[in-house]
Amino acid sequence: MKHHKPPDAVMPVRAATFPDGPDSVLLNPDIPQARWRGERVRAGLRPRIVLTGLAGAALAALAAASGSGFAAVFALGAGGLALGVSLFAGWYSAARVLADHRHGRGSPCRLDRVRGEFFFRSRDFTDLGTASYAVRTLIAGVGELHCGPARAWIDPGVPREVHRVAWQALCCLDRTRAARDLAHELADDPDSAVGELAAAAREAVTVIDDALDEIVRHVHGCLVLTRAWEAKLRHGELAVRTDHILAALPGDAEVRRLSEAAEALPQNVFAYITAARDITGTGAFPWKRPPSSWSRLLRILPRGLSRGAGSGTAPARRVQSGEGLS
Repeated sequence: MKHHKPPDAVMPVRAATFPDGPDSVLLNPDIPQARWRGERVRAGLRPRIVLTGLAGAALAALAAASGSGFAAVFALGAGGLALGVSLFAGWYSAARVLADHRHGRGSPCRLDRVRGEFFFRSRDFTDLGTASYAVRTLIAGVGELHCGPARAWIDPGVPREVHRVAWQALCCLDRTRAARDLAHELADDPDSAVGELAAAAREAVTVIDDALDEIVRHVHGCLVLTRAWEAKLRHGELAVRTDHILAALPGDAEVRRLSEAAEALPQNVFAYITAARDITGTGAFPWKRPPSSWSRLLRILPRGLSRGAGSGTAPARRVQSGEGLS
């Protein structure tokens, strides 16, 4: 099984902004990459952007030819600024040609003038009743299949075929508008013969709606498989990461040695302290006195300190002889 690298192509599902708000779009799979590049160039060379750039370039050229002086420097800077702004605006407009379709009143988006020429919006089918939900589900499924990690593990032709099938399904659904309108129109006619025509129109539309539901179900089956594989990939990554992190932890033997070394420290300190007390004759420690005379701090001292009292004899002798104390 080969691990395929996804080709650099226009993603079939895009999030875009329209005058009526954000929406998701399914691009037409029959439009070649050359035409998309042409649309980007067209968007970057809008008349206003081009005229601004030409005006800035002309102003900068005149300022450079006029010699020195404040006016010439100011004109040169203004011309360069206008040229730079126009270049940035052209680049930004070209980069956002598929994402931003808001162009102000009186200038509708070229890509959105004819429904289905460049793409279908999910809102293009909101007037078709329950079919609109199937459309949104289908568009989201195509997008997930193209963007998910599992795409690198399947043949590149499979996502493209899913995209094409989904597009053709939306085209068929879009062609049912006239039949739906006819069915509603005939349903209001009291003539019984016309009622039979309305039933025939509704039946034809129902067949297409059922086929769309079937396509959505099959696409969902593809997503179930890819999600299961992505879960396995995720589990494998977590397993490798967990093994790597756990391997860097100290071993049980090392931790046990540290614990054993720390276990004897309180006893040794207690032995030296009690020996020093005996030498200096400072009297008993507070925990040797009645509990009523303890301070709050001493009441919370570990009772285990008293266990080392018996081992303080030998260190006491070393303290008396001057050994072990600094």
